[in-house]
Amino acid sequence: MSFTATQALNDSMLVGGVNAALDDHATNHAYAVLYDAAAVALVTMLFTKPAVTLVSHELVFDQDSASGDLILVQGNAASFNLYSGAGVLLGSGDVTDMAGAGPLKISGTTGTLLYAGARAILGEMKFV
Repeated sequence: MSFTATQALNDSMLVGGVNAALDDHATNHAYAVLYDAAAVALVTMLFTKPAVTLVSHELVFDQDSASGDLILVQGNAASFNLYSGAGVLLGSGDVTDMAGAGPLKISGTTGTLLYAGARAILGEMKFV
């Protein structure tokens, strides 16, 4: 006998697994730290609780603050690390502007230049 999961079951497993990994029940929020090419941290983006929603079979992350997160260091964002609410590193990826193909996209910029003292707004972050 074999078993074929439906899309509904796959979606549930995806959301449940990611929410468990993000530790959305922890006191702190899941977050992403954006880095420049020299691995200098530019900004930390906090996500909502729960951090993800399922949209058209994709996990979509939501930023906690609609006004964005304060950029501490100016630079071109090149990569990010994703951390759980408990501070556990879960993975990493590329940062692009909205026209790029990276999993984390910065809103309102052409390129990924972030200015110290401004606020970084998540354009899109999603995984399949």
